[in-house]
Parts: sequence; structure tokens; C-alpha cells
Amino acid sequence: MKHDRENTVGELTRLAELGQIFARHGLKNLGSALGISPVSKEAPDPRDLRPASVVALLRDIGPVGIKLGQLLATRSDLFTEHWITAFGTLHDQVEPLPFDEIEPVIVSAWGSDWECEFAAFDRNPIASASIAQTYVATLLDGSETIVKVRRPSMAARIEADMRLLIRLAGIAERRSSDIARYRPVEFLQTFGKNLAREMDLAAEARACERIGGYLEMLGVKTPAIHWELTGITINVQEAMTGMPASRRPTSDPAENARFAKNYADAVLRMILLNGEFHGDPHPGNVFWMEGSQVGFIDFGSVGFLSGARRQEIVRLIFAIANEQTDKVADLLLDWAGNPIVNRAQLVVDLDELIGEFRGTALAGIELAAIFNRVFKLLRDYRLVLPPDLAILLRVLLTAEGFVRSLAPDYNIAEETRPIVMQLFAERFSIGAARDHFTKVRSGLLDVTASLPDLIEHVASIARSGTIRVSLDPASLNHLTREGDRTTSVKGPLVAALIVSAAILADQSLVLSGIALALGAFALFRKWE
Repeated sequence: MKHDRENTVGELTRLAELGQIFARHGLKNLGSALGISPVSKEAPDPRDLRPASVVALLRDIGPVGIKLGQLLATRSDLFTEHWITAFGTLHDQVEPLPFDEIEPVIVSAWGSDWECEFAAFDRNPIASASIAQTYVATLLDGSETIVKVRRPSMAARIEADMRLLIRLAGIAERRSSDIARYRPVEFLQTFGKNLAREMDLAAEARACERIGGYLEMLGVKTPAIHWELTGITINVQEAMTGMPASRRPTSDPAENARFAKNYADAVLRMILLNGEFHGDPHPGNVFWMEGSQVGFIDFGSVGFLSGARRQEIVRLIFAIANEQTDKVADLLLDWAGNPIVNRAQLVVDLDELIGEFRGTALAGIELAAIFNRVFKLLRDYRLVLPPDLAILLRVLLTAEGFVRSLAPDYNIAEETRPIVMQLFAERFSIGAARDHFTKVRSGLLDVTASLPDLIEHVASIARSGTIRVSLDPASLNHLTREGDRTTSVKGPLVAALIVSAAILADQSLVLSGIALALGAFALFRKWE
């Protein structure tokens, strides 16, 4: 396939356009504060930040603004309910472009004789979004397909907007420590990567195949890709049978419950076991097929959870189940970048939150109820979730809302129990233990390679009688915690001194004795 080449959009030109958009929506002072509009001596008017004004601004910015608003609508850890409701009005449905404007994209990809590839091609789009328009077509062999075509000049405009947004976010971070706390540059960089992936229609097809390979083992259907016709600007895939689940094809409660279970199982296993999952499994992207089989379409939005992140989720579940609020607090603070907060009060609030669900059967717990409380707590302490976890929570809330609309008595939280147990089993499997041993062995080899430098360093300490110490300010919070003073500091210190003594035994009995003496002193000294 041919690759499209779009003209770049100058940043100064786009910056001027954005300045006009801010002024048009009465947000000139806010624009000047961010460096978009000419500098104003007036402070930004708080009324500039009314939800309706900001939503209108985002809509006028274009695809980046709409997509950003849709993402912000999922960030209850950042915004209150009236903001979330306002962002939720940003639907990604726009007026379709005439086919005459879309056809040059097709010609660029397939050539001027592109119609020879099809027995039929309906030029009226069945859907029109901010990035692409979708058509129905029939191949020469009779296969029914869905053809998604990216709108012309879209990539260049979005790339320019993302560069500017990230640059402006950097300015805002430098100007305000309060804004920096929310890490807008990191947020926008992740958003930009996801948006670039959504712009690449071939990447969407690859994600469909990767995740589809896993879902196939669960009996879940995804569309086959016609790779001979698929590229960056056009995606051609199998037309799914059945119908979108948003149409509720049956009113049979038993059938609804069966479909809800199949859907919830697929979503949870994608997240917790596969690690790569559909990022927007709303009813419009879900197909209800024969025999209550579930089908997924539109893999433009995809979430990723690394193995390390999934293990953190396991630790979080363990900590909540065992009511270890200290560990829950530590994990939340780690995720938020370890900001300075009243940790003791955070532990008290977490204990109160967990206590509300203490003794409640899993089937009686709604994820939405838990998340709403957790989000409020995060906002109160100004703790920001990492972007990958924000996508995860959006997917879980979307899934629970859809499941409860189908089967009000079905509980997605209870569905997680067997899946989490499988995740636990994987964590403590022989294979996991072997991987852990491999990492330990590698660490020991690194230590062995560093022995000459270590011995020379210890000898230098013995000669000079002084030790140079460097403290990381962020670590002082951990050192001052009551539980860490004896467990997290004393234990490793004693162990390190004993290991040092063993290492030095063959080199110098004097240095070995000094290390042992220091270890004994640390072990029996009472830590105030």
C-alpha cells in the first residue's frame, strides 16, 4: 500500500488559532496565563473555568480537544461530578465529510483504480467520528467488510496540537507547583501516544489481532483483518454478524445474565491475565452474537498493564483483604509519585473506607461505589493515578455499568474472585519462583563483580574514619514512619553488615571484625 504524506502544520500558525479560540470563548486571561494569548496583567478569572465554557473550548479545538475531554470524563480522581458530567457531553460524532473529500485518501492508499477491489462500496458512511469515517463494502469474493478511512490532513493537525499542549503543560508546571503535582506533561505524553496509536489504523488492526488471539481462547469473537487492503490511513476488516449490544436484542433475563457473564469474564481476563485489553468496551463496541457469544470491535483505544503493575494490583488486593491500610497507603503514594501529604490521616481515612465494606459479602459490593469513595479520597489528598491505572478504572466502571444494565443482580466484583485466584497462582508458581531466582542470581553476580570496589571503599572508610552519607529528601518520609524504623531500616542494615563481614573475612580479619561489631551494635541498640 502507498503511504500518505500530509503537510505539516506550523506551530506558530496553530498557536495563533488557539489564541483566537480562547478569546472567542471568553477564556483570554486563561490563555495568556498558559502562554497561548498575549500576556494580560489581569489574573485568570475563576469563572473562566466553568465546565460549560471549557467543554465548548475543547469542542472548538477539534479532535484533540474532543478526545482529551472524553479522557478527562473518566478521571474522577481529578475532577468533581459536575466536571465529569460536562466532559461526558463531548461525543465523538461529527458531521461526515462528503465522499469527494475522503476519496483522495483512498486513492493515495490504493491507487486511482481502487474500485476494482470491490463488488460494491457504499459511499454513504455508517459512522463519522473526529478521526475517521466508516463505510460498508463487499469484496470481489462476496465477503462483507467494514472500511474505516482516516479524515484528510488529520495527522498533521493532531501532531501540531499535541506538541503545543505538551509544551504549554511544561510552562504551567514550571509556573505552578500546584499544577506540577498533577503531572500534566506525563499525562499528555501518555494521551499523545494513545492518540497516535488511534490515528494509525494499521496499529488498531494489529491490536485487534493480538488481543483477539487471546479472546479466541475464551470463545470471544473479533473481526478478521484484510491486510492486503489495510494501512496507516485505511483499515478493512470483517463485518461482524449479530448486532451491537447497545440495541439489547433480547429481553430474556436468563439470556441477558449469560451474555453479561461472558462479557465480564472477557473484560476481566483481558485486564488481569493478558495485560493488554480493549480500552473502551462500551455497548457500541460490543456485539451480541448467536448463542450469547460476545464480540468486540474498534481496538483504537487499548490499555496496557505491565507484569510489575499487575503484581502491584495483586499486592493492593492482598493489603485490602487483610486490612493492611499502611500498605494500601504506601502503594497509593508510590503511584502518585510520593508527594508530601499527611500520611497518618490518609491511613485513618483508608481504614474508615475499608471498614465500610468490612463484613459485606463480595456479591453485595459495587465497584462504582468503591471507586467513587476512593476517587474522592484521592482528590482530597491531591493524589493522581498513573495514566495506565486511570484507563483500567475507566474500563472497569464502563463494564460494570453495562453489566448491571443487562442483569441488575449480577455482580462483576464477585466475578473477579476466580480470576484473581488464578493471578495469585501465577504469581507463586514454580515458573515465577524460577524467574525470581534468576533475578537474585543475576544480582549476586553483579555484587561479585563489584567486590574489588566494595573492598577498596570499606578499606578507605577504615583508613579515614569517616563515612560520606547522601540522603534523598523524598526518602525521609519513609525513614520517619513508625513501622519503617525497625523493620525497613534496621533489618537490612544489620543484614548488609553481616554480609560485608563475610565478604571481608578472606581479605582482612580486622575489617571483618569491624563490620560484625557494627552489625551487633545496630542489632541490639534500641532505636528511638
